Amino acid sequence: MSGAAATPLRATASGPSEPASRLRRVPLSVKLAVALVGLVTLVLLVNGVVNLWLNYDEAKRTAVRLQQEKAHAAAERVDAFIAEIENQIGWTTRAEWRRVPPEQQRYDFIRLLRQAPAITEASYLDAAGREQLKVSRLEPDVIGSGRDFSGDPRFVRAVADKVWLGPVTFRRGSEPYMTVAVAHAGKHPGVTVAEVNLKLIWDVVSAIHVGDKGYAFVVSDTGRLIAHPDLTLVLRDTDLSRTPQVRHVLASPGGPETEPEITLDLDGRRVLTAHARIERVGWIVFVQSPVAEAMAPVYTALYQALTLLGLGLLLATVAGTLLARRMVVPIRRLQEGAERLGGGDLTQRISIRTGDEIETLADRFNQMAGRIQDSYETLEAKVGERTHDLNEALRQQTATAEVLKVISRSAFDLEAVLSTLTRSAAELCGVERVVIVLRDGDGYRLGAATGLAPESERFVRAHPDLAGRDAVVPRVVRSGAVEQIPDPAGPPEAQHGAGAVLGVPLLRNGAVEGVFVLTRPEPGAFPARQVELVQTFADQAVIAVENARLFGEVQARTGELTASLTDLRAAQSRLVQSEKLASLGQLTAGIAHEIKNPLNFVNNFSALSAELLDELREALDAGALDGRAREEVEELIGLLQGNLAKVVQHGKRADSIVKNMLLHSREGSGERREADLNALVEESLALAYHGARAERPGFNVTLVRDLDPSAGTLALYPQEITRVLLNLITNGFYALRKREAEGGEPGFAPTLIAATRNLGDKVEIRIRDNGTGIPDEVKAKMFNPFFTTKPAGEGTGLGLSLSHDIVVKQHGGTLDVATAPGAFTEFTIVLPRGGAAAPGRAP
Repeated sequence: MSGAAATPLRATASGPSEPASRLRRVPLSVKLAVALVGLVTLVLLVNGVVNLWLNYDEAKRTAVRLQQEKAHAAAERVDAFIAEIENQIGWTTRAEWRRVPPEQQRYDFIRLLRQAPAITEASYLDAAGREQLKVSRLEPDVIGSGRDFSGDPRFVRAVADKVWLGPVTFRRGSEPYMTVAVAHAGKHPGVTVAEVNLKLIWDVVSAIHVGDKGYAFVVSDTGRLIAHPDLTLVLRDTDLSRTPQVRHVLASPGGPETEPEITLDLDGRRVLTAHARIERVGWIVFVQSPVAEAMAPVYTALYQALTLLGLGLLLATVAGTLLARRMVVPIRRLQEGAERLGGGDLTQRISIRTGDEIETLADRFNQMAGRIQDSYETLEAKVGERTHDLNEALRQQTATAEVLKVISRSAFDLEAVLSTLTRSAAELCGVERVVIVLRDGDGYRLGAATGLAPESERFVRAHPDLAGRDAVVPRVVRSGAVEQIPDPAGPPEAQHGAGAVLGVPLLRNGAVEGVFVLTRPEPGAFPARQVELVQTFADQAVIAVENARLFGEVQARTGELTASLTDLRAAQSRLVQSEKLASLGQLTAGIAHEIKNPLNFVNNFSALSAELLDELREALDAGALDGRAREEVEELIGLLQGNLAKVVQHGKRADSIVKNMLLHSREGSGERREADLNALVEESLALAYHGARAERPGFNVTLVRDLDPSAGTLALYPQEITRVLLNLITNGFYALRKREAEGGEPGFAPTLIAATRNLGDKVEIRIRDNGTGIPDEVKAKMFNPFFTTKPAGEGTGLGLSLSHDIVVKQHGGTLDVATAPGAFTEFTIVLPRGGAAAPGRAP
């Protein structure tokens, strides 16, 4: 056959017509170059023109939309500035504020001016419109002036509309101001009036950046400049109502916002401008950018498109020419190789009539094919066999790598791991159905399946007892080894049309935790390679089951732990906020209610967490886990230990807070009455002493009472003074315990002295201990709320602050401290005998 095929080839190659045929041939490189360059050039031209038009239109619309969005964003920031001013004023307009003493009202106004730098003057008008208080940055404060503002818009409009925002005025011919009046809550309200210096809007406007040279400015409803990055324009009371963009907007008040337009700025430059209204005050925010900058993306897109089009054409020409030439070189080399192999024989013949070099190459291959046919067929068979073996090994390695990847990525997602195992086993072993059956108590349940009909899988999952009735499962459970049913005509267990069944146990510590079941329609034993592969998958399934079980337990308990921490943090947050409650009794009740339940749960859950840690450590010590599973469990133990430490820390903190506040709890300030001062000191001393002994049974302290019988009685709030005494005595016991724990010095005897003294129209109480004393840097901050030097869980930082407020603000007295670090601390309370004086602070 090869000889017959070769004869015509020789005639064609050496016949007399060969020179004429070669003269008519066109080189292949020329054909490819012309076709490729022509096609690419046409495509680039069409695509470039379309993209150029689309990019230009999109870039232009994007620039316009961006300008409008920046205008709205600027308006929202200015509106937020005004809203913040209203919000700052609002806390002085509560119904009970007008009943606060004038000195406290003045203090609130001073604090308002500190918190809102834009407010230069704050006034309080009573329900009749008369000025009762005025606090100013620029003028002396005025109390009770009685000026009548009952007909002024700031009073009339504020009472009618709750909030009145006055027009913009320019004081001293330069700085813009606006009046903000807010009516108080309740019947017959008064009004808080604030004069706002709008010059500070400069900070808001100057922070608005629009590209490199763009900026924003604000004008009033009459066109007068309120805010501008150039502050000198604002201070000169610049009128922009005649500029084109402002005049256009003012000409249609209340009309719809127009698209950005191109106009001239104050310097005569062409700018793209957009605006947005601030409806609350009728102001208008303008945002403008130079046209060259705003439309820069449009021009850039145009230049890029043209550049890319030209570059594409150039590259297409060069690449087409080079590619066409290079395609001919390999073909000619193949032609030379075919001539060297021309002594062989091939069954396949190549028939090409293209009239170029490829036709010659096909002729040479046809000459070689017949001579190497036999050797090629033998080689092909060997290569095919070897390729099949290599492909099989590669498939197994790929499947194993995929399983390991799933286990590492989803180590605790049991369903994902088992599904991957069954799918890989079915693919590599060429079986119809793969099922994993897992132990569930005394029975078995379906873990994962591949090749099982959906309705059958749902039925088996709905009836778990059916999972253990597969023919091979009981045999594997009894033997604990690999079992096969290779012939359906053999054991009666073969059923459901299965030709062969393989069962591999999932062993953990010698116990069968499940069975890996493979079923195929063809009878016969499974190859040893497949059995080994399924055993490897079974070992990985055991690790996945154990990981999922441990992770489920840890996750459940960690979830409970996280929930308790969340509750505790929420309770602590509400503790800080509770300082703002109107009365100290509401503070204590709120704290106790919020912290009680999560604190009890944390204390109970600590024991459970400790037990879980012990179980996990025992599992590691017993060597039940290895490899990746052991690393995962160790990571979980570390996570649980960290969370448990946080629980203990926050539990101690919350317990300290509850004990401290409930110790001083009350329903209110109580009744103001005459009380025996010495009796209050004796009662507080006994309560604090027994509490300290109960907390530290081994703690001993010497109590010294130096009570002046002539101190007698005085008008006060007994509950509040008892609260102060308990706090100071308890702090003294803490300082004594701390000095004793630090070793003290030879002969150190913990001593606490409680003394009273009659000062005529006043009485004095002294609480002195010989504890650790107070450093100077702590003494300067000790009356600040929530400042404490005690460790977490032993102090809240509220005691001394509350004591100071009770003595000074509530009783008009003084609270002083004298101390020497490492030696003593003495608190001195002086109370007026005739009742509380005007509120004040101790020096």
